[in-house]
Amino acid sequence: MASSVEELKQEYGRYTFRKILFIIICICLTVTMFWLSLAVGTRQLSLEESLNLFINHLMGNIPDHDSNIWYDDNIVWNYRVPRALFAITAGAGLSVAGAVMQGVMKNPLADPYTTGVSSGALLGASIAIVLGFSLGGSGIAGAGVVINAIVFAMLPVVAIVAMGPFFRKSPASLILAGVAVSYAFSSLTSLLLVTTDSSTLATVYHWQVGTLTEVSWESIPPVLAVQVVGLAILFPLANKINLMALDDKDAKSMGLDSEKLRMVCLVILSVMAAIIICYVGVIGFVGLVIPHMVRIVLGSDNKYLIPASAALGAAFLLTCDVISRSIDVSSSIPVGVVTSFIGAPIFLALIIREKKNVW
Repeated sequence: MASSVEELKQEYGRYTFRKILFIIICICLTVTMFWLSLAVGTRQLSLEESLNLFINHLMGNIPDHDSNIWYDDNIVWNYRVPRALFAITAGAGLSVAGAVMQGVMKNPLADPYTTGVSSGALLGASIAIVLGFSLGGSGIAGAGVVINAIVFAMLPVVAIVAMGPFFRKSPASLILAGVAVSYAFSSLTSLLLVTTDSSTLATVYHWQVGTLTEVSWESIPPVLAVQVVGLAILFPLANKINLMALDDKDAKSMGLDSEKLRMVCLVILSVMAAIIICYVGVIGFVGLVIPHMVRIVLGSDNKYLIPASAALGAAFLLTCDVISRSIDVSSSIPVGVVTSFIGAPIFLALIIREKKNVW
């Protein structure tokens, strides 16, 4: 009996070690891509040059304004570093949003796009940009755009939860309701775009495809703060989110209020996704593909799924950004185009090789 218990402990230790090792590998990949991203762009720098510039600036050794290396230091520190940090933050946030949404909605197709969150945030931002109707400043990083995006992003979530009783809590019906709301919001956004001028249309178009070109140091603190707070709330709820895989009645018999937890999680995830969208636009497939990839490797335990999705999502979006900047064209390709181009075939491959025990 004692030997059986010891074997179980050893097996559980190996089980836990594999999951932690996967998370560590994803973090190392993210760090590697971060260093690589500092050297990639229209101004080509070697890895050694970019690393030295970053470390020297970090240590306070800033070159003189009229020196030869000041230009390179400015490119690395004021453009590439904040862009890379934002890609890491956004990739982690969108992946976690997709993973938790799929859990609480009990549907592998749930993510900020299919539930209408992205369309709602885009509509709110478009209203602020096109009509000037906002509660704060104007511009992509304006407070009014951020507030509009967050408020409108939560409207589809409220609509889905409100319509839940009419669909008898069917996960498939809830997702279809989200898609319907998403189309409705997209049509309203299109209606706004056909009535505006070309410059404003170009601004909103960049939001629709998702781009990191406008990211600056000022963009990072609010987005990072929301993602950290969201993760700090969601991670302790991992065991309760695991119970959401059960029928709502069975979960309730175990002391879990599924409807309340679902609403809380969706509101948190909506805010996390909306604040990313209001700065860089709609970046597709990150929240849909990454959780599926992690589930195939680690399973569906949210204690490991949430941090692993964050780590792999950060590495994935940062890699896509490096690819978008390394393609030799007149200007960098929007990162949303690259994520869709890479994410679509990956998602199809996951469907073909779908493992039923994952869900």
